[in-house]
Amino acid sequence: MKTTDLLRELRYPVANATVVIGVLFFWALSWLAARAGILGIGLAIIIVPAWFRYLVSLLEERANGRPAPVASIETFSFWDSFWALTPIIPLALLIWAGIWLGEAGYGPANWLLGIFALFVLPASLGVLAVTHSPFESLNPLAISRLIRACGGAYFTIPVALIVLTLVFEFLGRFGLPRLVTELADSYLFVLLFTLTGAVLYDNDIAGEVRLDLPAADVDCDTDEELERDRQRVANHAYGFISRGNREGGFAHILERVRVEPDASEAATWFFNEMMRWESKDAALFYAQSCLSHFLHHEEDQRALKLMSSCLHQDPRWKPSTGDRQHAVELAERYGREDLARLLRS
Repeated sequence: MKTTDLLRELRYPVANATVVIGVLFFWALSWLAARAGILGIGLAIIIVPAWFRYLVSLLEERANGRPAPVASIETFSFWDSFWALTPIIPLALLIWAGIWLGEAGYGPANWLLGIFALFVLPASLGVLAVTHSPFESLNPLAISRLIRACGGAYFTIPVALIVLTLVFEFLGRFGLPRLVTELADSYLFVLLFTLTGAVLYDNDIAGEVRLDLPAADVDCDTDEELERDRQRVANHAYGFISRGNREGGFAHILERVRVEPDASEAATWFFNEMMRWESKDAALFYAQSCLSHFLHHEEDQRALKLMSSCLHQDPRWKPSTGDRQHAVELAERYGREDLARLLRS
């Protein structure tokens, strides 16, 4: 990561309005809970999971090069994205270990524990963002693989956080107001997630399929789980394609479509999802392979609907060369002269 890129990422938590509003919102709720007595315990049970869910979603969006998420009512849904609460486990263990070391008279060891955590925790968070698997995020092998995949850029995260912690610690000796120190702590905590996401993005880790991690199981129990599974694949493909790696993005989608129980329905879903992207070029390119599949399996209605959508978006769109005559004949057979005329032109 270049120095200019690092400086941009250090500014990101305080320069991005969406992130600033989200952080201040949760900071205000935390301030209220800390002063609400017994009621504050109930508020904390609601606030803490939502705070971690927001931070993990922020990391995931940064890793995919997308805009920062907005905190919404879904962020407070305890069961939604339950996997995103995984970071609570290692952080709770670190706090417990720090308290135990302090009470046992090993206070200086807390610094070593904190440094060790800063070198390991970002990789654990990165694995979680890539796989959505709590077990893999705590797997030492998966963590080490991600560190190797990021290379030297990974160590930018712990080094930057350690340096900034020392700077804030030094400034704190001049009697800074408590409000300022609390906000500084919040900044460092948010930076852990945003900087990790930025390093993943710079190294194409968000869409990486060669981390040797278990493939997602497509045998989902509900339509909602299937939708989330496909959305994760689409997000990873978007990460590839948005950085100019169209081949890698489409390979990721096609790999998923091949293992779906209904490949045609899955192909249609991914096409519709890609049509929601800001640039429709990728969707129109992907439509050529979808059309080949539909024509080969004699799914006439799907093929006609796909061609109609593509030609409505861009009248100059054409099927791949080998499918063009077949597509024209299909349109003529169903009386769609409007499609046939555009396909022949």
